[in-house]
Amino acid sequence: MPASPGVGEAGPPVLALCNHRGERLASTVAWFQERGWEVHTSGHLAESRELLLRGSVTAALIHPLTLLRDGIEWSGLGEGLSPAKPVPWIALPWEGAPTAALAQLTSGSAAICDWARDPHDWPELEARLSRLLGLQKQRSALQNRVAEVEGQLILDHKTGLANDRHFRERLREEFDRAQRHKVPASLLLLDLDHFKQINDAHSYEYGDAVLVAVGDALRACVRSIDIPARIGGDEFAVILPSTSLREAAVVANRVRMALRKAAVGLEARKLSLAASQGLSEANGSHPRDPRQWLLHANEALKAAKQSGRDRVILWDDARHEPVPAPTLPAPVEREKPAS
Repeated sequence: MPASPGVGEAGPPVLALCNHRGERLASTVAWFQERGWEVHTSGHLAESRELLLRGSVTAALIHPLTLLRDGIEWSGLGEGLSPAKPVPWIALPWEGAPTAALAQLTSGSAAICDWARDPHDWPELEARLSRLLGLQKQRSALQNRVAEVEGQLILDHKTGLANDRHFRERLREEFDRAQRHKVPASLLLLDLDHFKQINDAHSYEYGDAVLVAVGDALRACVRSIDIPARIGGDEFAVILPSTSLREAAVVANRVRMALRKAAVGLEARKLSLAASQGLSEANGSHPRDPRQWLLHANEALKAAKQSGRDRVILWDDARHEPVPAPTLPAPVEREKPAS
């Protein structure tokens, strides 16, 4: 018996027979079952929708009552059919159904679909299903590739963090969110201390390992909703939604401790890391725009470097100048941002 499309380690392919006209389909069911398909039937629209939305259906044969794409029947089926879900389908109209309506139903659709005149030409139906499943596989591969390329456009290739372009887009978004909801958001800028000396004393490969270690430390210290990024050679940033400056100082201290523990390299030349950090807050009333928010954090970062490095400096909006971080409080649970 030739293998049916989709048969493999995941089990037999599942065929949905959506029989809205009350056709006699016992022979159809038997033929596909003999070919290795697992067949499920439904007799009305609600039952068909439930069947298609289960997520286990491989393909569908539909005996429709109408051919109106915008009608109740096809609108109801649409949620369970591709492209939203990978369920290719074939429409099997009644005898004498207008070809123009069939063409309109399928040709303008983004779904992987087809139609056939003879519902009892089962080898032909299976061949068409096999072709549709092949097209669906190609589409999935293309979508995965597009997602991969899109990921490369927003990620830093060395650390896997967001890149500078994506960081600046998200900076505007989170500034706008803080303005809209009148909630604080904080920005952390981090610059590795003496990174040039690290490269000069060891190697650029070693320097790359240091950058990876910093990225890992940042990921370990922030929430899933925070946005850590590499924005330059040894320059990093973290956008902290729904986070006050006080809470951000706790995060910065956590990063500081994590870097000290992130020894990089072979035993013969282990190197603990240190970084200067600058923090600023956007709270809905100040600063005036994302650029100023970034400038304030950068002023705090410069002050951290000038005052001895390996420390955290905050931008004080009331005094309009950078100030040392106060004695850091115990960790505070930060809220999730409003949508």
